[in-house]
Parts: sequence; structure tokens; C-alpha cells
Amino acid sequence: MKSEEQLAESIERFQEVFWEKRSTGRPPVGVVNRDVFLPIKYLHAPFERSEVTPEGVNRKSVTTDYEFGFAAPAVTCDDWIPYSAPWRAIPWLEACCGCPVRYSSGSLCPEHFVSSLEALDKVAIPADNGWFRCMERQTEQLVASAPADCWISPSILRGPSDVVAAMRGQSEFFVDLHDDPGAIDRAAACVNRLLLDALDMHFHCVEPKRGGFGHIYGYWAPEKTVVIQEDAMGMCSPAVYRDVFQKYNAEVVEHFGKCVLFHLHSTGFQHYRHVLDTPGIAGLEFTVEMGGPPLPELVPVLREILERSRLILMVDHGFEHLPEVLGQLPREGLYVVAYDTDIPNNETYRQFVAAKWKS
Repeated sequence: MKSEEQLAESIERFQEVFWEKRSTGRPPVGVVNRDVFLPIKYLHAPFERSEVTPEGVNRKSVTTDYEFGFAAPAVTCDDWIPYSAPWRAIPWLEACCGCPVRYSSGSLCPEHFVSSLEALDKVAIPADNGWFRCMERQTEQLVASAPADCWISPSILRGPSDVVAAMRGQSEFFVDLHDDPGAIDRAAACVNRLLLDALDMHFHCVEPKRGGFGHIYGYWAPEKTVVIQEDAMGMCSPAVYRDVFQKYNAEVVEHFGKCVLFHLHSTGFQHYRHVLDTPGIAGLEFTVEMGGPPLPELVPVLREILERSRLILMVDHGFEHLPEVLGQLPREGLYVVAYDTDIPNNETYRQFVAAKWKS
């Protein structure tokens, strides 16, 4: 468990250097167990059937985020803000829209169920299948049992493009965007209303803690916060994001205010400038992965993001290049996340931070 003093120092760092973009100290640096991003590992025992139902997802079947990754972390002196969220292995919005949740050994995924564009216009969103209430029930239970150093975060809630792609199937979705973007747009509007309802439900259940809110990327925010995403747009022209989906992200920002960020992968981020153009967007979470450009080649993009906004730099791949890259980036508006396989203990953490930021 993190101490009161340590949490206060980290929150001050998030407030001043990340949110207020001041040069008063070093940026926050969080260290996290890589397996936290494989929440299927939280499952206590395999499901007996291939389709998961809301009744099968409960505290008896699944470990919480806090219990799995944050009760006894390898690094305890970092800035990571511990959290729990409704089980992130469930594709919540996809399930709430009617996608069956399929289970096989080691994975959960939504199954597409809408057979045509014509059928897409007739789908009831949300579906009356119990998944929304399941997410609400998990949120309430986590709030009631949260340890003193644990914030309750929204779960992974994918954006309209991702959810409609899950409903139709990826290949059909991309063909639909070409054949009838208006039908996709209408469905996206319904999904975005559901996303807003899910976030409203969350923040109805979750009160501020230490003057703010936590998130699954391990940061503290002074106001209601969420990281939205449109991963399907990594396969499309940036113009598709701008013309069809950006307005729905703008609705989320308008609804929740100045602490809404956007998630990107280095393997598909070509729409990032349009995301930065979204009025009021707080910044970008950028996950550097194998298969995308090497981290040093991303420096111009990362600098541009920091010059225009804020950046959560999630180093999934290429940690060996991080020291040289950080030397080329401003600290104001930056938050860095690394894995405990790269920074395995407190001494390594202190050395890493001291080498990069002397003040």
C-alpha cells in the first residue's frame, strides 16, 4: 500500500507537471506489471461454456485489478496511481450493444452478430441483456471495498468505430464505410450515447478521492477523466476519422470537460493530428508497440503532441531507447509508463529518474 506522503507527492506531480504543464519538477513516471494488461489472467477458473453471461462475472470468479497488480508491486516509490475497474477482459460496450461474449482458453472477445447494413439500422442499442447492469454492479462493489490507496476507474470502453466494427465484423465494417458511411454514422451515434450513459453511470457511483479521479493508465486527474479510443481508425484514412467519428469524440469532451484523453497505438496513429484538433481534448495516450516505428523515429511526433497538448507515453516496446528519447522531449505535459520487467525495483527506478531529470 502506498503511503499518504507518497500519494500526495505523486498527485502534486500530476497536477503541476502533467495537467498544468509547469516546469516545477520532473514529470510523473509510473511502473506497472505487464500482466495487468492481460486481464484474462484475473479469472480464477475457466468458464464452463463458450459464451459468457453477466451472471458469470462476479467477485467469486475474478480477481480485482488492485489485488492482482497493486497490493504488492515490485516498485513502490513510483507515481503509478493504483486502481480497480470492472473486469477489463469483458468487451463492455460491445456486449451492451448485443455482441455475444465468447470465451476460449486464454481469451475473451465479442462475436459479430449484425448480418447486414440494413439490419444495423434496426439493432436496439443498448440491448436488453443484463450487461450494463453487470458493469454498474461491479462498479458499486469496487467502490464499497476500495483500499485507501485505490481509485475506481472506468473500465475499457471502446469508441463507436470499434464497437460498430465488433457488431458487424472487421472486414464487413471497412466495406460498409466505403459503401454506406451514413449507416455507420447512424450506428456510431447510438453507440456514443451508450458510451456517455456508461460514463455517467460510473461517475454517479464514483466520488472524487484526494481531490480527483484515477484511471487504468495509472494517473490522477483533478476532474472526471477517461481515455477514449477509436482503434479501428488505425486501418483507415485519417479523413474517415475526421468526417465520421471525430464529432462523437468531441461530444465526450464537451460532456466531461478538460480531462478527456485519447488512446493511440504506434502501429496505427495516422489520425493523431485530427484527434489533437478535437476542441478541448486534454492530450494523447501513445502506446509504443512492436510492429510500429522504432521509438527514436517517433520523437518528432511525440514533440508535436507535447507542444500542442499532453502526452502519456506508454513504452510497451523499445525501453532501451527511452533514455535518449526523453532527452529530446519537454517535461511539461508528459507522463511516462514503463513495465516492471524494465524497471524491476525501487533502486533501478531512482537511478532512472535521477539520470533523466536532475530537478
